[in-house]
Amino acid sequence: MKSGKFVVNALKCFIKIDIKKRRPYYPPHTFREWINVPYVDDGDMHHAYDFYLANEENRKHVCLIDIHGGSYIIGDHQDNYPFAYEFLKRGYDVCLTDYVPNDGKRGTFDLVKDVIDNIFHLMKNKDKFDLAKDRFVIVGDSAGAHFALLIAELFKNKKAAKGLGLELPYIDISSVILICPVYDYENLGKWNMTNSGLKRMLGPSYHDAEMRKKLSPNTYIESFNLPIFVSTCKHDFIREESLHAYSDLKDRNNFVFVDIDSDSKKVRHVHNVTHPNLEESIKVNDAIDQFISKNL
Repeated sequence: MKSGKFVVNALKCFIKIDIKKRRPYYPPHTFREWINVPYVDDGDMHHAYDFYLANEENRKHVCLIDIHGGSYIIGDHQDNYPFAYEFLKRGYDVCLTDYVPNDGKRGTFDLVKDVIDNIFHLMKNKDKFDLAKDRFVIVGDSAGAHFALLIAELFKNKKAAKGLGLELPYIDISSVILICPVYDYENLGKWNMTNSGLKRMLGPSYHDAEMRKKLSPNTYIESFNLPIFVSTCKHDFIREESLHAYSDLKDRNNFVFVDIDSDSKKVRHVHNVTHPNLEESIKVNDAIDQFISKNL
């Protein structure tokens, strides 16, 4: 377990250094911002979020509620700033949400509840953030895409939410964006991870089949009718998850699937979030922009 903790901490350090290197490519901005807003007042940096308003000259009054990835065990809300910057320039308001990562002791449901609490706090402060006229799009990458689709489903499916002990208010969600998502959470890692690895990633309830099914987006997908966008690429290491989603959703009129066939090793898992200036990333983000506009 100690060696596993060392690897996780090393990975966190690598990600932070990589993000710090990329930030100079994003010039000073004029967006109105609220940084590290606590949604739980306990001093934990993960119980906080960043919120940005697009400039008024091109503001669309559409807010992207963005949920970062990180294999359930790493990452924070500031990691996705490069992605937020690109969409702020396009006129979208952006909320970069956060959750306390799993340390082997928390369960995935704890992370989901964190994100829901974050969204509740955002909604309670709509007037403060000038969001009264906004419609909302839930966006997520990797594990964050798992949360994005599941939470959208729970907001729309009161029975499913009640099955998890949740009572959720109405939110005007217009669509869901999934970037290299975890889709079949029920079977995630089942065949190629050790029990200790699954516990570290998913928490003590990793072996609870009923709970994993309740937390799996594909469980509710038949009754979910909001527009869905999914992207993946050749070097997406969980590409099979996106292909599974495509198999379930391909016959829907309000479904868009973008699969980038590039041999470049830079075009990998969640490339349009981590490196949005790549040619292939611009193609994905253009498609996201068009998809959102079409479904408002």
